[in-house]
Amino acid sequence: MKRMQQLMAFALLALLFTAVPLCADGSRLSVGDIVSISVDGEAEMSKAYQLDRSGSITMPMIGPVKLSGMSTSDATAGITQALTKVLVNPQVTVTFVERAKMQVFVVGQVKTPGLITIGVGDRVVQALAQAGYDDTADLAMVSVRRGTQAINLDLTKYLKGEDLSVNIELESEDTIVVPQVDLIGYVMVNGQVERIGRIQLKRNMTFREAIGLAGGVTVEADTDNIDVKREGVAEPIKINYRQAIDGTPSADIVLQPGDTIYVKQLETSFFTVMGAVNKPGQYPLKGKLTLTEAIGLAGGTIPKVSDMKNTSIVRGDIKGKPSNATKINLNDVMSCAAEDPVIQRGDVIYVKDRKEKASVLQMIQQALPFMWIFK
Repeated sequence: MKRMQQLMAFALLALLFTAVPLCADGSRLSVGDIVSISVDGEAEMSKAYQLDRSGSITMPMIGPVKLSGMSTSDATAGITQALTKVLVNPQVTVTFVERAKMQVFVVGQVKTPGLITIGVGDRVVQALAQAGYDDTADLAMVSVRRGTQAINLDLTKYLKGEDLSVNIELESEDTIVVPQVDLIGYVMVNGQVERIGRIQLKRNMTFREAIGLAGGVTVEADTDNIDVKREGVAEPIKINYRQAIDGTPSADIVLQPGDTIYVKQLETSFFTVMGAVNKPGQYPLKGKLTLTEAIGLAGGTIPKVSDMKNTSIVRGDIKGKPSNATKINLNDVMSCAAEDPVIQRGDVIYVKDRKEKASVLQMIQQALPFMWIFK
């Protein structure tokens, strides 16, 4: 999960860098860049220009104007000043069009290795986004070869916002090397997870990352009872799930080859619905369930038969014996005038029939034995 979030953040940052013209935010023009210049009333001058090897453009009537090292706003001021020698109050607009191109190599764990063309001033993020990559690319071990120099970069620090300087500016003919993630074996994930099975174990992978790759836990998972069985260790390692998911180092343990994560299932519990409903009976209680949802599972109330104002919940005491019934007006609950109570293990919901005169407890005693109703 954490790995996927990093990759998504990396792709988003790359998109932002490539989608916005770099000189639109005040960065500097360089040799080979293309700009569009508009001079009001001067069609001959209004066109696209490319900065030559000296960093200049050549305009009619004024000749060469050096723009390299300037922002577009600086370039506008410089051209305006030059044109004042031949025009009265010239109105000039300079717009960045395209960055000068250069080529770099990208090799290793990318989708399209080889020579790619990028803009002068582009950085490692843009180049990797263009070459493509997946979660097998080790972004913490990227290096840039520049002549005899090797520059090692941990791009995960850039993704986390810890060190933006690692996203260095590239130079023509640089080689970017992207190694494969260091795989050291496998772990098994069993029990109440979305995808049971074997997961490739990367060096320093933690419990939280493995659970994320397994799709997370199911609604029936007992997150208070998760073990990691480790080869050569007699007792299973108990996991504090909440702390591990929050990233607490002591709980989010680093996994080892051969580990088996086992997420146990919640103990099955039940509730009972009786009276004027379409499908009375006992139902398993899974997760948080309200009164109206429980009655819905029992097929809903029977029209013209059920007494909506006289619905009751009978809850067992600490010894499992029925306590007094709590009377509930279903009309108020459904209109949001009253709270929709949460059902607990062993609850008996009784929707009274309009013709019945006996009490709720009397009706339950006549219909079903307490020994299994309140289990």
